[in-house]
Amino acid sequence: MGVRNLKTYMNKHLKNGVYPVWMLPAIRKAAKRSRQPLVVIDLMALFGLFCSDKKSMLCGTRVRMIEQQADEFFRRLKEAGARLVFFYDGPPQQAKLTTWTKRQNQKYKDMIAIMDAVDQGQPLHKIANKYSRMPNNTCIKLNHIARKHGPLIIPYSAECDQELAVYAQQHKAFAIITNDTDFLIYEGNWHLWYVDDINLDTLETLEYNRDALRREMDLNWPGMALWATLGGNDFFQYDTVEPFHNSLNGSNKFGKLAQYVRSLPLGNGFSKGIVKQIVQRVYEGRPIPEDAEECLAQSLYFYSTNPSLLSRPMDPMEAFLIEEEQTFVLSILKGTAHNSTTLFFDFRSSQLGNYFDIIVPLIARTAGVILYHRQHEGTDMKVLAKRGHLEPYAEYTVPAIFPTDITPPHLMELLSQDATLQDALKQRKLQLLRWVCSDDVDDGMLQAIPSKLVTTVLTLVTLVRNDALLLFEADLLLSIAHDELNGGMNSNPTIERYPVRVDPRAFRVAFLFQKVYSHIARTAKSFGLPADYCCSVPYDGHRFHNCYAGWRSGQWTMNEGQQGWRLYAPFANQDRVAAAVA
Repeated sequence: MGVRNLKTYMNKHLKNGVYPVWMLPAIRKAAKRSRQPLVVIDLMALFGLFCSDKKSMLCGTRVRMIEQQADEFFRRLKEAGARLVFFYDGPPQQAKLTTWTKRQNQKYKDMIAIMDAVDQGQPLHKIANKYSRMPNNTCIKLNHIARKHGPLIIPYSAECDQELAVYAQQHKAFAIITNDTDFLIYEGNWHLWYVDDINLDTLETLEYNRDALRREMDLNWPGMALWATLGGNDFFQYDTVEPFHNSLNGSNKFGKLAQYVRSLPLGNGFSKGIVKQIVQRVYEGRPIPEDAEECLAQSLYFYSTNPSLLSRPMDPMEAFLIEEEQTFVLSILKGTAHNSTTLFFDFRSSQLGNYFDIIVPLIARTAGVILYHRQHEGTDMKVLAKRGHLEPYAEYTVPAIFPTDITPPHLMELLSQDATLQDALKQRKLQLLRWVCSDDVDDGMLQAIPSKLVTTVLTLVTLVRNDALLLFEADLLLSIAHDELNGGMNSNPTIERYPVRVDPRAFRVAFLFQKVYSHIARTAKSFGLPADYCCSVPYDGHRFHNCYAGWRSGQWTMNEGQQGWRLYAPFANQDRVAAAVA
């Protein structure tokens, strides 16, 4: 993310471009000068840090262990004296939608290559070493952990990076922790600590020297914004500017770009005439796209840290939903697209059904509850998703499905924090959550299940009904969930070995379960249900794969006391059950 090749330039070519820093001593030293120095954390960037064990990632990760690592990381920063504030990405902004879509399509291709390697029976260590572009498991709820250690801000109508930079500038942040080189461009006096280089044991990392970069380029902050844009970023794609780079004299790309920027008369800012002149030079000898000037202007705006540019009036409902981190509900109400990505789902095969066909009814019914009393405002929602192997990510309009036998509470009642009202509506909210997943599950039987397992059971109901899971797979996943949530005898995350190889079907099941669970947990949150119904997916990838063959053969089965939780069993395809046993 950020400016193409800038990280490499800082590491290999810029004198004093990076240097090691021990975060805890640096924070303690700063705390002597300023009480509780502010450290702003780009939470999305941390997925790469906590999913860096690629062999474990291929198993679907070990969710509880990762959350423990994250909790410990944040705790140590706070104990050193830091005040933490977290930023987490909201929906993709319209200006970056093309870039987002392109990245998701590439991720799918990368995942197909990895699934092919799994199908060939390659050992996990070989796959982990071979494929560097492995997606992170964003089903892990780092935001749940972050909330315990500081405020969590989810920008909705502006770019997360820009709002983070504005916040850091306004509140005189001591440091930003991220993996995005765009933060080398934003104006500010904070330190830039790079996530990818963090050692979780010593909390040593690399600091990227923003001052050294500016001195070398000899540019002011507006000049740096143009320089970064012409270097190739999410607004001005690299393949767009590469011919321009080749037309400039010199071998140092960033140096010759800086020389070009210094040659421009920018004393009065970026007037329309200057923008037009730059675009004509960049596209010299090539057709100029109609939106080229707009893209350049958007990129320059993106690097501004002027808070007045981001301030805008917000109606009370929008403010409330953002404060409550209900961005999915807000997307439904505002008609903005909700992005629904895949994680190692293979659209080439119908063995696990079709991911799009599994999740869209869940989304449609959730929208039906949210819009039930607002049908005069809208009866559908938009989803950014992939529908088939050869179809790229695209925006789809999904008609809401409205409940007929259950009347949802009004939205403000649904999301009210009033304890008395929450208690009074809890049963109806659970009925609605059940309805989103199934018309046929008995509400009384569902309410008899421990609250922390309800979302797991409804996920398994959804997948079994869609012929995506075999019965033993659902049983195994439920057994693991119970142990993970209740600290059972098999729940110690340190004792599970790495599988050498993983079963191809089990590989796909592990990720499908987590993605569908995340959808249903988000629905539970959207209905204002307590935290027990919205907790992180209770899954341990090592244990799932180590136990898979034993459960498939019938060597291991569910405990007698858990039989009453198998609400998915009546929906199992008996022919497939018999084939699996055989």
